[in-house]
Amino acid sequence: MILRVILKNFLSFNNEVEFNMFPNPKRTSLPNHVYKFKKKPHVLKMTAIYGANGAGKSNLFKGIDFLKTLTTNKLFLNRDNIGKYFFILKRNAGKQPIELTIEFTTLSGTPFLYFVRIAKDGIQFESLQISGLGLTPHTNIFTRSERKIQYATNPSKDIRNMIMEWLAQNPFSSLLTINHDMPVLMDPFITQAQQWFEKELTIVNIHSFIPDLIAVFKRKKEMNVFATNLFKNIDLGTDGIKIETEDLDSWIHTHGSSELPIEQLKQMKSGYLFELEGSTNTQIIDIENGTKRISRMLFEQLGVNGFSRDMNIEAQSDGTIRLLVLMPAFYDAIITGKTVLIDEIDHSIHPHLVRALVRYFSLSKTKGQLIFTTHQTCLLNQNFLRTDEVWLIEKKNGQSYMYSLNDFKIHNTISIENGYLEGRYGAIPFIGDLNI
Repeated sequence: MILRVILKNFLSFNNEVEFNMFPNPKRTSLPNHVYKFKKKPHVLKMTAIYGANGAGKSNLFKGIDFLKTLTTNKLFLNRDNIGKYFFILKRNAGKQPIELTIEFTTLSGTPFLYFVRIAKDGIQFESLQISGLGLTPHTNIFTRSERKIQYATNPSKDIRNMIMEWLAQNPFSSLLTINHDMPVLMDPFITQAQQWFEKELTIVNIHSFIPDLIAVFKRKKEMNVFATNLFKNIDLGTDGIKIETEDLDSWIHTHGSSELPIEQLKQMKSGYLFELEGSTNTQIIDIENGTKRISRMLFEQLGVNGFSRDMNIEAQSDGTIRLLVLMPAFYDAIITGKTVLIDEIDHSIHPHLVRALVRYFSLSKTKGQLIFTTHQTCLLNQNFLRTDEVWLIEKKNGQSYMYSLNDFKIHNTISIENGYLEGRYGAIPFIGDLNI
């Protein structure tokens, strides 16, 4: 779970800003929205982030995604692309480094604090610590500063030299990615932290789409059941979701070879290979037991007098497809305990359905965390969201600022929605005279 994120000189965040998931201990409403622990701070299970278009909501998620990719892909960052991440609306743009901090707990319960400082010529400073959560001092796992690294579990001299040579060749790569090239850092905490970024943190952006979903639904039957049950209960006229698979040779015979890139098919060897692209990506091809197979997703669509027909993705609305994209994310947050971020959760989805999905998450026996951006003011209800679950982002002079609704003194009888729309809490667009 994410505990807090701090950004500085990153995209629209010039000055240091902090976002955190700590509840206000004086707030007693909706207690089931808080994970309570005996020996460590309580944590909110979800948060909604509001702000005008262009205020910087997505940039918060881009900051977290930046950290995820930096710690899982050594080739992500380089001298050519680092410049696009600096705050540039100032005269000395790029002269100050980017600074990013994230504090989180893994599914095993270990709390970590990761910090990185990045300049135009590479990573200046990087550290991973076991967080003391404000109760005890942090414990160092590694600290990388210029040409020196301090380790909790010290490697041999040969390995230390090898690591320094690797960093010299990869100045923009996180030390957390070195084990992808050569498994030389044997400290289990390093592996645990890196695995959280790679496997326990999920980010769904507004452009996330369908190709991987078919493979996911095919591989995880329990997720298919989860999505089917949810779709049945939200009045989409759908009674089931299923994956249909057939031999590729039979499919070609039925549909004609002009629909497939035959030369590419001849070169396929094993595993999930590629998706066919049309107006939507609707089919995948893979190899099962040495036989090439093609799979597609079908919806059992309800009709007149109990009649139903299987229909493919292309027959579904943008809203239905968006809901489908969100299903693995909700499954991961509720069932597997992952931390899930969804940018514009309300994209193409009716406000009542957004409310239903958020309430479903809040009332479920969740194990994970849900953080989302939205414009839907219908969620701003004190019977629905706690004030410490609402964060606001606004922009002044090109700089994004972030603050919690919990910073305001709000009586439990006040309509937060009305107050927000009236501009009482900021983070709304200023609209001038539109008369022509």
